[in-house]
Amino acid sequence: MKRFTDPKSKKKIRNFLSTNLTRLILILVCIMVLFPIVWMANASISKGSSLFSSSIFPKQITFDNYVHLFEKTKFLKWLRNSAIVTLFGSLLALLETTTMAYAFSRFQFKGKKNGLVFLILLQMLPATVTIVALYKIAVFIQLQNTFLGLILIYAGTTIPFNAWLMRGYFDALPYEIEESAYLDGASHWQAFTKIAFPLCLPMIVVVFLFNIISFYNDYYLASIILSGNNMYTVALGMRFFTQPYAENWSMFSAASVLACLPIVIIFYSLQKYLVQGLTKGAMKG
Repeated sequence: MKRFTDPKSKKKIRNFLSTNLTRLILILVCIMVLFPIVWMANASISKGSSLFSSSIFPKQITFDNYVHLFEKTKFLKWLRNSAIVTLFGSLLALLETTTMAYAFSRFQFKGKKNGLVFLILLQMLPATVTIVALYKIAVFIQLQNTFLGLILIYAGTTIPFNAWLMRGYFDALPYEIEESAYLDGASHWQAFTKIAFPLCLPMIVVVFLFNIISFYNDYYLASIILSGNNMYTVALGMRFFTQPYAENWSMFSAASVLACLPIVIIFYSLQKYLVQGLTKGAMKG
């Protein structure tokens, strides 16, 4: 009994219980998160069209749902449309964000302080409030139902948050590095592209990845700008399946599995830069 009443033993017991309780909670959370994904993947290779009548482990595996998805819907075209607006929207947003953040970090100009406050106010504004205004602007410049109109909207909506994120990273960089470049005759643009930009590459990858995920999964903005089956993105196409297949949950599950693959591949390809950018940003910020 003395062994259990000893202070060191009590501390070991508390640490043991605390560690294992934490592990148990994490395991339960992982099961809760992965269960819908596993159910969706199994439904995509199960026979029948109902989601709830199928068991979590299919009795008979079939890939007819994937075959029918390509034959009876325009899934590949939706995927191509998503790739176009996501990639070009992310690149344009990244160009706008990095240049704006660098200007707010390094230059002194009139209205700089009020501009930063304005960015905070824009970030507080719900995205749904601006939907009508964005549609009116798209109609006014005659870019409704075009990929260019959606790309411009995507690039503009992510500026406030990403600019604040990038500005903090630029502020943490030593200004003396750029000053030495100026002494060697470098311009502001050369100092930005050849010194500041490479040093901020981890955070730039983080911002780029956030943009890709946000644009790829977007439904609201795409639904007000794009119309017509040939113009749908993946999010719109999965919502507006043609009526004969609208209630085919097995085919919908197959589409969901394939739609997740590009994001999963991109995320794991850039995972090293994601962790590096967030951890460095936390230490520097």
